[in-house]
Amino acid sequence: MHLRLGLAVVAVLGGLLLTASETGRAATPLYYMASDSFYRLDVPAGAMSARVEVEVQAVHESSEVYMWTMPGASNVRVAQGDRQLDATPMPGDDTGLGVYAVKLPEPLRPKLKTKFTLTYDVGAQSGELVKIEPGYIEAVFASQGPGSFVFLDLPQEGDNFVEPGCVRVANQPDDARDAGLERWVCGEASAVAVAGEDSNVVERCANLDDACRQRANVLPFSGFAQSITDHSKRGVLEADVPLSSGSVHLSLKYFWSSQAWAEQQFAIAQRALPLLEQLFGFPYPHQVASLRQSNLIMLHGIAGLAFVRKGEMLIAITDDPEFDKVVTVHELAHQWAGPETLSASWQWEGLAEWAAAALASELGYPPYSREWQSRGYTDPLATWWNGSTVTDSDYWYGKSHAFWLEYERAIGGREAMRIVLSQVDDGDRPRSGGWFMDAGERASGQALDELFLEWVWNRTTSAPLLAERRAAHDLARGLAARAAELGLGGVPTDLQANLDAWIFRPIAGQVEDANRVLDEYAGVLEEGARAGLPAVQGLAGHWGSEPLTASRQRVDEQRQAIAAIAGAASELANEPGGSPALQQLGQAREEYAAGNFAEAERLAASARTTGYNEKASTRMLAIAREKQAMFEPSFLTRVGLLFADPDADLARAEAAYAAGDYAEALRLARAAYTGWNDASERGLMYLAVLAGLMSAVSVGAWYLLRRLDPNRKVARPFGTGHVIEMRRGTWQDWDQADSN
Repeated sequence: MHLRLGLAVVAVLGGLLLTASETGRAATPLYYMASDSFYRLDVPAGAMSARVEVEVQAVHESSEVYMWTMPGASNVRVAQGDRQLDATPMPGDDTGLGVYAVKLPEPLRPKLKTKFTLTYDVGAQSGELVKIEPGYIEAVFASQGPGSFVFLDLPQEGDNFVEPGCVRVANQPDDARDAGLERWVCGEASAVAVAGEDSNVVERCANLDDACRQRANVLPFSGFAQSITDHSKRGVLEADVPLSSGSVHLSLKYFWSSQAWAEQQFAIAQRALPLLEQLFGFPYPHQVASLRQSNLIMLHGIAGLAFVRKGEMLIAITDDPEFDKVVTVHELAHQWAGPETLSASWQWEGLAEWAAAALASELGYPPYSREWQSRGYTDPLATWWNGSTVTDSDYWYGKSHAFWLEYERAIGGREAMRIVLSQVDDGDRPRSGGWFMDAGERASGQALDELFLEWVWNRTTSAPLLAERRAAHDLARGLAARAAELGLGGVPTDLQANLDAWIFRPIAGQVEDANRVLDEYAGVLEEGARAGLPAVQGLAGHWGSEPLTASRQRVDEQRQAIAAIAGAASELANEPGGSPALQQLGQAREEYAAGNFAEAERLAASARTTGYNEKASTRMLAIAREKQAMFEPSFLTRVGLLFADPDADLARAEAAYAAGDYAEALRLARAAYTGWNDASERGLMYLAVLAGLMSAVSVGAWYLLRRLDPNRKVARPFGTGHVIEMRRGTWQDWDQADSN
């Protein structure tokens, strides 16, 4: 379906829906119309039937209405309720659609609504819009223009290919399901196709939301479909294409009459996929690449459309077969350069154009020239859909393509371009224009300010920001050069994050802080050399891969490790060779050499502690032995040693000392000394505790006996003493009663 057909339909509508010029009024519609057209396809027989329910609201009084039918319609009948109306075919037009004038028994009154029913049959034929034969139906389906839904009942067992933008009805009618059919609906199919990745739009249209009805007021049809029960006529091409990430299943589903065209496009797609992967430098993002022929998109001036989340693409037939090849490669390129990876249309459309042109000679088609410079526009690329009033697609596509050619040259050619594009898929996406400027400068070492001011951004508003950016990058470059003198690479990640996000105000302060850390680091390296330690680059491998705070902490750890090792070496200077303390100090030096500064500091501190414990335990053992020799047992000391064994503690202390466990030797020697030295005091304390316990027992016994006396609250004669008795008598009576 080519654009000339759409233009012919415009002429038909212009003649039928406008008031006659002799009325003297401005040309306005005679009426507005809403309709539901139901097509039931009998594919095995090569026929279909149509029922159209029409509601008309008159704008001006009218004695007739006009309705469209499929080409070759027969048995055409129009009814208003139970009344049959006369329907007269109008002269034919280039579209091949039928147009009928329906005479009304009573004129339509303004603002009143009237309902009509149109029915007809369509048989076997072969034309530009409709091809029907047993086992195969391919057709454009007539609507009644704006306000229309077109419903298609297709065989469930058939191979059905429905125009993208038509959707399967959510609630399938019983009569269709019982007949082995499934119902699809087409409304404003082109708009739905464009929004095909929006599940909310698809769901609303599947539930017949009125917002999905046809809106275009130039076309009396809204959908194409192909249904095949004779599978020898099935229009699909398929192949597995090997790529770096594995095989990708490529398919092209087309209308059977377009087979020769489809074979050309499929061959181009097969060859283009691996070449595009090499060109962009990162893997194809899906396991499938699904191309589908679409006719309606061309009626809106769209030759191709890519859905990058699914690996799906729509392509149309134009009057230029070579251009169609360019479109196929362009849409495939969008799977790498699309809204998922890039942030603006000048990036993804320009790079898709660039890719199609880059592969033109290898794939054997001539590059497509848009002659954008002859359009006379100068709008910057960043204003496309963002402030510019220019709607000329050739200008935008052509200029964005030309920019990427200039960008490629500025950064050093095709290999540098591949390096930059290969980074698009790494990290955060989508990539902005600023990211491409940064990546290009990193790849080439060249400033790209003027290139982006000339092509992409508004010079007046963007030049101050780019000047601020240049100053920030110069500071960062100076910092990186200073770090390189110390054997380090790059800049801290928090500083780089601000550069990448184009947040330049904090950069000066961050660079100043970073230079202070480098100053401290240089001092630390000198301290290590003075301490006789290995020349360890503590920040090597870390400086450009961690935030500045982490690097500062690492410098502090190295300084503390040096101080700990130097202090331990000074304290242990008189230690005999091979002592445990010196062994630990040697381990600390080894950990320092390995860059494990925290462990080196711990071992150095431990070495100092070990040296101290060795001396202290030696002295404490001597004191404990002396105390043991002077100890004289007595009653109190024997009591004090009931729960202690200082002799055993001293023996264990000597064993620990011999094993080199000076901390344990010190603890046990101290415990032995304390055991003998404090024995008398502990004995006295134990006796005092025992006396206290005995007193407590006595008081408790008295209290218990007191509680057992039943007459403890009865007054007794003075001197009678404490008496235990029962209610029936004295305790003697109790004893006597018990003996009885």
